[in-house]
Amino acid sequence: MRVIATTLLLLASIGQAVADDEVIKLAVAPELIGEESLYTVEVVIFKQAQTDNVSETWPTDLEDIEFSNAALPMVNDGEPLTLNEELPITTFALTEQANRLTKKGYELLYHNSWLGQFKPGANSTTLLLDAFGNFEGTLRIERQRYLHVYPSINYYPNGLSLTDEPVETIRFEESRRMRSKDLHYIDHPVLGMLVLFRPVEALELEATELMTFIETPNAIN
Repeated sequence: MRVIATTLLLLASIGQAVADDEVIKLAVAPELIGEESLYTVEVVIFKQAQTDNVSETWPTDLEDIEFSNAALPMVNDGEPLTLNEELPITTFALTEQANRLTKKGYELLYHNSWLGQFKPGANSTTLLLDAFGNFEGTLRIERQRYLHVYPSINYYPNGLSLTDEPVETIRFEESRRMRSKDLHYIDHPVLGMLVLFRPVEALELEATELMTFIETPNAIN
């Protein structure tokens, strides 16, 4: 509980920076102009600075995470955004928050943001993968009256080998209801997750305008 309380105090001090964010303006592919329910999804996953790992007993008979319907966000190609494509790094909203977590001793494991469309009844699953073998998992997002997220992550304290079974697996599995434009923190004795949804105002830009837009951080409202 001490770990979670300490993290909450830190996040309370950095959450105000995004509390006043409204709509983000982004250049999108022509087929998305006029579409409704476009949002950016931004996720930060980190390891707690001081963990309760020693005092926890982790189950060993875990059910497998369902990866069959999960898709990795597509790498940003510098063109107007399509669905499930990563945003330019300059448009990330939680860069300052991620940097402050690192300075406070939290180990940053993942930080990414992508474009999604979540109409009422929508259900999509994003693959969360660490190139260094620290974790693998999914983030399922549903749109009911509110946005609902369901992270399911296997964290490997000793890393993940391509040939051997992991020595230890810690499961991070939660479900949360969320509002767009609010920074949400999902806690865990070992890991933590920040999630932010921002409504998107779709812009149709010419190629020359697009380059200027991407290179100008002040383009974000």
